[in-house]
Amino acid sequence: MRIYALVFLAASPAFAGDGTCDELWFTRNAIFHGAGYCFSSPLGQALFGNEGCTTKSPELTAAQSARLDRVKAAEEGCVIDPSRTSLDIPDLAIRRRLTVLPIRSESESGCIGWKGGPLSLRTGTSHSAETLFTLEPDDVVLFSHESEQAGGEVWDYVQVYDNGVFRKAGWAVIDWGPEVCEGLAG
Repeated sequence: MRIYALVFLAASPAFAGDGTCDELWFTRNAIFHGAGYCFSSPLGQALFGNEGCTTKSPELTAAQSARLDRVKAAEEGCVIDPSRTSLDIPDLAIRRRLTVLPIRSESESGCIGWKGGPLSLRTGTSHSAETLFTLEPDDVVLFSHESEQAGGEVWDYVQVYDNGVFRKAGWAVIDWGPEVCEGLAG
């Protein structure tokens, strides 16, 4: 299993870099969408629509501005064609349900074969956030997003794959290492 999992991790989108710019574009524009931005590009309209939009110059809260600055810093060098109508994000449907959108990081790690107990994967960085899925034994867990501090805890947005196919994702407070993973990558 370990050899297969290591080959999988090296070839997966999270580790090959595919979709990174798409993820960052989505997160940046979701912030604007949440502030009432009216999209003019085919990509913005396809992903967010303009129902309920109010402006082309939204006023952002301090928290939105700070998050936007983090996303823009990570986006350096990214070029997205706004005439497209879709993005390469395997967990896009899940991200639409999140209350805290993840920001892709430059580094990736993996827990190959989760040995810990069931763990809730949530829509946000709070134990009161809705549970989307449950992390189960033997899951292959990918860490490729910035951690978030909330409520005195460190939260990670994780993506779970099974035989190379994306299955589930969400936020969790997760202590991981050799004691809870059959193998580690990254």
